[in-house]
Amino acid sequence: MATDPDLPVVTVAELGALVGEGVRALFPDDLWIEGQISNLHLARSGHTYFDLVEPNDEPGKAPSALFSVTLWKGNRPGVERTLVEAGGLALADDLVVRLRADLRFYAPRGRLQLNMKGIDPAFTLGRLAAERDRLLRALADEGLLERNAGLPVPLPPLRVGLVTSVGSAAHADFCTELERSGIGFTILERDARVQGEGSALDVAEGLRVVATHRPDVIALVRGGGSAADLATFDAEVVARTIAALDIPVFTGIGHEIDRSVADEVAHSAFKTPTACAVAIVASARGVLDDLLALRASIVVQAQRAVASASGRQDELAARLRRSADTVLARQGERLDALAARLRALDPAKILARGWSITRTSDGDLVRSVADVRSGDALETRLADGTVTSTVD
Repeated sequence: MATDPDLPVVTVAELGALVGEGVRALFPDDLWIEGQISNLHLARSGHTYFDLVEPNDEPGKAPSALFSVTLWKGNRPGVERTLVEAGGLALADDLVVRLRADLRFYAPRGRLQLNMKGIDPAFTLGRLAAERDRLLRALADEGLLERNAGLPVPLPPLRVGLVTSVGSAAHADFCTELERSGIGFTILERDARVQGEGSALDVAEGLRVVATHRPDVIALVRGGGSAADLATFDAEVVARTIAALDIPVFTGIGHEIDRSVADEVAHSAFKTPTACAVAIVASARGVLDDLLALRASIVVQAQRAVASASGRQDELAARLRRSADTVLARQGERLDALAARLRALDPAKILARGWSITRTSDGDLVRSVADVRSGDALETRLADGTVTSTVD
């Protein structure tokens, strides 16, 4: 193709310089730009790099627009100080920000980039608060804010599900408190990212996985951090997952000022992982104390019953002894009467009163004259001897 003499011919360097001059002419001053942080990276050099994106309305789609942002290490302390003074904010993925920057063309890489110089924390806090309020209203309208709180906690809660960053200080504090109690807890752990990109989905998945093992209660804990660090627990996916579970969820998220959305939908919320563990221990220990008190009460009641029965036994024994003595006396009297009657019937006694007994030589009693014939030998017994005779 022949060269068109009317078209300008420039080198890459010259074109870069022209584009740079054009950008400076169009945007000579700093701009306030609103967008969402993505791909945040802190370089060893001390510079911070990230993308400022306009999210797509369709989930899973590429951003509608994207600019690379550089926060030079010289500007970084001022930005961080502004965020901390505003309430513990920090730059983090998914954070919606309004930042001050100049737009420049970086010729060595052939791209437009924003050089960040400042940030408006009020905008970020306002967006976070507005999103939090919107989510809480939606959950309330759907009747989900109190759903998990209405679930009964099995007593004693000895099977404890735990969703946290395993190996963190929060994990250690929680487990140490349970172990120190001396109660035989079983802990079902699930490691989860608790901050940064994708952490909300990871926490939600961890809650669902632990729930499949049917613990008595699930603890969701994390140590302290900035408002941006704790944004995971304001995520809608975490809130809806907690509300949908049929197992009580206790939260122990290390923030002292505001309650997260996760706290609002959970069964019970505590300010620290340790406080969350203390509550679970107290619930279990309360049942054990009740059992010990019941055992002590049973022992006392048993002792009283034994003492009462022993008293009744002694009383019955005394009554029995008195009754036996009376019966024996009465029966003795009857025996004496019978003995007297028997003595009165003694043949010797009868004979002594003048009676006699006559028998034949065969020993048969003679009761009638018909019992003998003439010539029979008889023997008559008297009180003081016998007389023999012959019937004539």
